[in-house]
Amino acid sequence: MAFWQEHDYTPFFLMDEPTHTPKEIRAEYSRIRDILVKRAKHLRDIGFESRAKYIEQMIPKLSEMESTEEVPQRLSQAKSLLDNPSFSLKGIRKIEKDIFEATGFDIPVEDILDFDDYMQSWRLSSYRYIVSTNVAVSLYYTEYQEIGGSFENFYNIYRLKKYGKGS
Repeated sequence: MAFWQEHDYTPFFLMDEPTHTPKEIRAEYSRIRDILVKRAKHLRDIGFESRAKYIEQMIPKLSEMESTEEVPQRLSQAKSLLDNPSFSLKGIRKIEKDIFEATGFDIPVEDILDFDDYMQSWRLSSYRYIVSTNVAVSLYYTEYQEIGGSFENFYNIYRLKKYGKGS
């Protein structure tokens, strides 16, 4: 199997300029998926159910994919999850420690992860083109948490604040 470099995991190199064969891409996806499945089980065992579910939703089995074109995209996503510290126990504990050292506050790691989930979802949504990051953050701490966090409500709050009307 060929050596994998960081840029090999980007969508451009996986789909448009592949440096690996489809067989190698499938094998690498399976390898990373195995690691992530173990992480998801570990996270679930210690009470981080939502993080475990997110991992499982993002990394289907090869046999569950609709087409061979989906494999490179899923490999890129899987590699991003693997590298994201908020999807490993060690990373979560480091985030918790860094927040405490930076602020002096003992903020529950679940609150930090909830905010991280919110920001990741927001960045993946089309609302990121409409709502600035600063506005998104301010809405999270005020109205967004109070209303339960649906993106429809999030957008309606933004429209009310900016234009004085809902959707």
